[in-house]
Amino acid sequence: MRKLMIAVTAVAGLTMVTGCKKDDVQEQREDVAEARQEAAQETAEARQDESKELASAQHDANEDIAEARQDANDKIASANEDVRDEEKDLAEAQANRNEDLAEGGSGMAGTTSAAAATTVNGRVISKSGDTLTLVDSTNKELKIKTNDKTALMDNGSRAVKLDDIKEGSQVRASYVMDGKDMVARDVTLVAAVKKMDK
Repeated sequence: MRKLMIAVTAVAGLTMVTGCKKDDVQEQREDVAEARQEAAQETAEARQDESKELASAQHDANEDIAEARQDANDKIASANEDVRDEEKDLAEAQANRNEDLAEGGSGMAGTTSAAAATTVNGRVISKSGDTLTLVDSTNKELKIKTNDKTALMDNGSRAVKLDDIKEGSQVRASYVMDGKDMVARDVTLVAAVKKMDK
C-alpha cells in the first residue's frame, strides 16, 4: 500500500512537472507570437514613416526644382529683355547716325537728306576757323566747312582734332552741298606734315 502511495505521488508529481513545462512552453510561444506581432507593427510604422519622409523630401525637392527653374526663366527673360533694349538703342543710334550723315552735319534734313556725298583727295593750303581750303589733283581749290558733326580721323581711323590738320597735310574729305557750302561729313588725315611749306 505504501509502495502504491509512493507510486501515485510520483505519477502526480510528474504530471504536475509536465503540466508546468507545458505551461512554460505555451507562455514562450505566446511571447514569441506577441514579439513577432510587435516587430511587424513597428516595421509597418517605420515603413510608413519612411514613406512619409520620402514623400515630403520629394515634395520639397520638387518645390526647390520648380523655384530654381522659375528663377532661371526669370533671369533668361530679363537678359532677353536687356538684349532687346540694347538692340533697340543700337537701331535708334544707327538711325540717328544715318540721319546725321544724310544731313551732312548741316542740321538741314529737308534740303540735304537726299544729297549724295562727294569724296575728294587734296592738300590743305589754308585753314580759317572751321573751314579747310584744299587743292585737288586738278589744282582746283575747294573750301570745305567742318562742324561738330564732322568726323575727323587719321588714316588709322583714330579721332583727331581740326588743329592736328596742318597746312600741307594730305587729306581725303567726304562732303555734301548745303546751299553753296561744301559741308564735310568726314575728313581723313592721309599724310600729316610737321613743318609748313612756304
